[in-house]
Amino acid sequence: MIRHAVNKLPNGLKANAVVGISIPAPRNSMATTATTATTATTATTATTATTATTAPETTVVTDSAIAINHQQPLIGMVQDVIFAMILNVPALRTKLQVILDNPSLIGAEISKVYAELQAKLTPQELEQLNSYAGQDSSRRTIGSVMQTAFANIMADGKIDMSDAPHFLTLIHDCITLFSADAASGNSVTLNSNTVITFLHFVLKCILILTLDGPEEEAALVMLDGSFKLVKLTVLPLIASGGKWCACACFS
Repeated sequence: MIRHAVNKLPNGLKANAVVGISIPAPRNSMATTATTATTATTATTATTATTATTAPETTVVTDSAIAINHQQPLIGMVQDVIFAMILNVPALRTKLQVILDNPSLIGAEISKVYAELQAKLTPQELEQLNSYAGQDSSRRTIGSVMQTAFANIMADGKIDMSDAPHFLTLIHDCITLFSADAASGNSVTLNSNTVITFLHFVLKCILILTLDGPEEEAALVMLDGSFKLVKLTVLPLIASGGKWCACACFS
């Protein structure tokens, strides 16, 4: 825009002045809006694509874990028992941070011991044991018995040879419990070999996942010694008392 001005001066003179005003070019608001919209659309699309890619992976992992627990309820049962004991018995939290940092650790360790269990039982005995583990009442009973026993064992904050009587008492109480359930018909019937192997499996998993170092090694040695003693002393006494089901035989 140009403005032309005429000013009168003394003596009849005139002065012309031209004033120039520059006007900045208008911004292209439509281009800016388009760029912003394109950026927002791209970001949204990228986020959606990332979410769509990630979601199926999470679902697969979850479904896989559920499938394993459904097919092998015994592993799921022991895992539940161990988690409950770690939460309720502070002295058993030695490996808690390791388990939290590596969530798959607990399942992997239980699976290793489960492989040993499979080698000791027949397919029929294993099937009966998984049927037992699939019952909610069985899970609650075993969890309660183990939690109470280990609260007493770990009362002094450690496991050593002085706890051997506690281990023997725990094993004896569990065997008596199975015997009573079998006699009353309230549970799946298991023979003596299955019960002993099952108890050893559960206790070994608990010790491996709640203790560490020399304490874990000493506890495992004591566990094996306790079961050898039970086979020589406790089982014959229960058998002679007639507390077990008729189909079980002790040898």
